[in-house]
Amino acid sequence: MCGILIFKEKNLTNKTKKIFNSTLDGLKNRGPDELKIVQSKNILVGFTRLSINDIDNASQPFKSLCGKYLIVFNGEIVNYKDLASQLSEKKIKMRYGHEAEVIINLFILHGSKCLNFLRGFFAFVIIEIKSGNIFAAVDRFSIKPLYYFQNKTKNLTIITSDFSVLIKNNLVKKELNLSKLLDYFSLARDFDDSTIFKDVKKLKASTIFTLKNDQIKTFKYWQPFKRILNIDNYKNTKNLINNKIDEITNLWKVAETKISLCLSSGVDSQILNHFFYKNKIDLTRFTLKESERKFFQFDQAVKVQPDLKKIIFLLNEFTKSSYNPFPLAHSSSLSLFQLYNEIKLKKFKFTLNGEGSDELFGGYDRYKKQLQLIKNKKFSFSKMIIEIYKNEINNVKNNFKKSLVANYEKDLLKKVKGVTLQSTKTENKILEFDQISWIPVLIQRHDFIGMHYGLEVRPPFLDHEFVELINSLPINMKYNLYNTKIFLRNLLKEKFNYNTKKIKIGTPSFFREVMSNKKEINNFKESVFYGECRKFLNSERTIKKIKSGYKNEDSIFLWRLYILNKIFYNF
Repeated sequence: MCGILIFKEKNLTNKTKKIFNSTLDGLKNRGPDELKIVQSKNILVGFTRLSINDIDNASQPFKSLCGKYLIVFNGEIVNYKDLASQLSEKKIKMRYGHEAEVIINLFILHGSKCLNFLRGFFAFVIIEIKSGNIFAAVDRFSIKPLYYFQNKTKNLTIITSDFSVLIKNNLVKKELNLSKLLDYFSLARDFDDSTIFKDVKKLKASTIFTLKNDQIKTFKYWQPFKRILNIDNYKNTKNLINNKIDEITNLWKVAETKISLCLSSGVDSQILNHFFYKNKIDLTRFTLKESERKFFQFDQAVKVQPDLKKIIFLLNEFTKSSYNPFPLAHSSSLSLFQLYNEIKLKKFKFTLNGEGSDELFGGYDRYKKQLQLIKNKKFSFSKMIIEIYKNEINNVKNNFKKSLVANYEKDLLKKVKGVTLQSTKTENKILEFDQISWIPVLIQRHDFIGMHYGLEVRPPFLDHEFVELINSLPINMKYNLYNTKIFLRNLLKEKFNYNTKKIKIGTPSFFREVMSNKKEINNFKESVFYGECRKFLNSERTIKKIKSGYKNEDSIFLWRLYILNKIFYNF
């Protein structure tokens, strides 16, 4: 929805202010409707706004009525109208009652516990004007990101929505973090707060950040499976879930602008589609034509015909401005460029999608294999994860310089074991591991690609109250060794008489077509041989893989290398 940039420096100079302005300018795509800067003593606060709610009155940075606090907020608090009413009932004075004002008043009343009231997705920073202390937080899955950097020599702390603008303006050294690069090539998950640059940190999902006396501290405030609800019986469960989906489809559409939905034949988007249709919610459906397969309301949807030439052009434009490879760690991200670009060209400011459902209801086929490894082959949980990703891990060991990956598998195993899980049942452990380490990476693609076009992407299934409900379900309603998304498929059949296909087509991937493009491949080989990656790759061996047209077991490694090379080319 918006772009955040904050500089805190002991003595703000004119040079710093000039760099700040240039850096904030790089966040315009995240908020094309307004750019505003406020200085509070030795802190510069910049904001670029994409206006969706309270269009006329919700300009930021916003100062509290008491004059003690300043806030910048990115995202959507989907229950903010209810919270505003509750604050009014408590005789709390507010000027407008918009999202940022609601958050700042909840913070004044409840401190860090203000987060317990917020539903939706968000990244916000609150500054105490007198002391200069900073309180910041991101939502439960870091759907909206925050990054930070601290240079103690220069007494400079920076917080931003996108660290790429710091690299482009030479605020951070282009010193690569090998450990994070190895994570990117293997599991592409978040195990810690690091990024591919040594000095830049990411605020992890469901985490609070505080800055006091130049000391940074971070705290976790939520974890999936920590709160388990008591559910009586199957009939009650059906009603609970039905009512909750009704609730989230109504809450997550909150806006003063027109609504759009990304639609496919898959279970996730069709659940949302059917509930929107049932509740007579007016929206425009967009679908990336994946095959000749038709589905509910296919004829009414705006159909986007995949165009490889256009997709490559849009990808190249994106990698000129973004230096974060994780949002593109999966080749299915390619199709989102054309889809989101088309939605924006049709003058929409936000869209909804079904992301997150797989990790709640057990939708991936790999879950069945993971269960088999643990239940039938008696693998430990951590060894099972290594086995599932053995192709990617082997590609790292075989293509990186040996001296850099000598202890890599041991280090990776340690990272997997370091993820604390609350669940006792194997099926839930698998889901919880994904909800903690997988979703925060996967969801980034929608924020970064969507916001590249000034488009906000909303995933209603990641409403934390909905997540807590689904995490409390009996496992036999989710998945087993033979079936996935058991309850959702039954719900579509029983309630809407809609049959989903057992074989999911999924988001199209065009990487094989890209690898057949002579110009792209020649550029790829050249950049591997002469570019930044030669510092850590066995270039000759890797180029042979590219020349061979690649085998399936090499595809993920080569895709991730392809993206990284594009990013490095623009350094």
